[in-house]
Amino acid sequence: MNTLEMQPPTCYNLNMSAFISIGILILAMLILAFLQLTPGVYALSYHYAFGKYSKIKSSYLMLFFIIGVEVISACIFLSIYYLLSILFFDNFKPETSIFTWILSGILITLGFFSFFYYFRRGNGTKLFIPRRYTKALELNANSIKTRSDAFVLGALSNACEFLFTLPLYIIASVEIMRLDLQNTSINLFAIMFVLSPLIPLFIIRYKFQAGQTLADIIKSRNKNKFFTRLILATCFSLIAILIICFRTIY
Repeated sequence: MNTLEMQPPTCYNLNMSAFISIGILILAMLILAFLQLTPGVYALSYHYAFGKYSKIKSSYLMLFFIIGVEVISACIFLSIYYLLSILFFDNFKPETSIFTWILSGILITLGFFSFFYYFRRGNGTKLFIPRRYTKALELNANSIKTRSDAFVLGALSNACEFLFTLPLYIIASVEIMRLDLQNTSINLFAIMFVLSPLIPLFIIRYKFQAGQTLADIIKSRNKNKFFTRLILATCFSLIAILIICFRTIY
């Protein structure tokens, strides 16, 4: 009788933990989909390529840009996932250490930074990165000639926001490991996570193929600047709150 009475709470805890993990993963994917640096470089590269090459060739080159983004995203995620798997192989309880509090503090800081400093002050959509680096990215976007050029630029542009994405890769890896321990299928969540940075790129690709110009895309980005800042700040903060409030319980 005592054994039967203990089963429902245990089942409830497992279900709640899985629900929290899925919620954190969705928030992390939203952040990756709303980051603006890689889509900005992609739009600029597409604009320059379309001005120098045929529509087919420019579209072909930009496809390799997308592949570069996806390859570096998958490599970073898999590296962190397997590293954490090794670190927590014997006893998977990161919430009992300082790990949780450090990660939560970083996420709250990134949320604050996203809202106030992600975009530079004033009109336009200039981001926080140094102007010298911005000019280097623009120069590389203008000089794409081969598939390898496009691939490397895609990989580098994705890596430029490592400050924002690294904590997300870490927390996503931890939550996917939690789902794995609860016998939840993790392949779908892992695939969705590493594909999420591509969502804005395919949207921009569709806009160019539909006849929109770089000016139209920049105008749209500028119009949605406040919304982007709000989404990034809110998602970072919510992830931190979920970790602090629930990971010491479930």
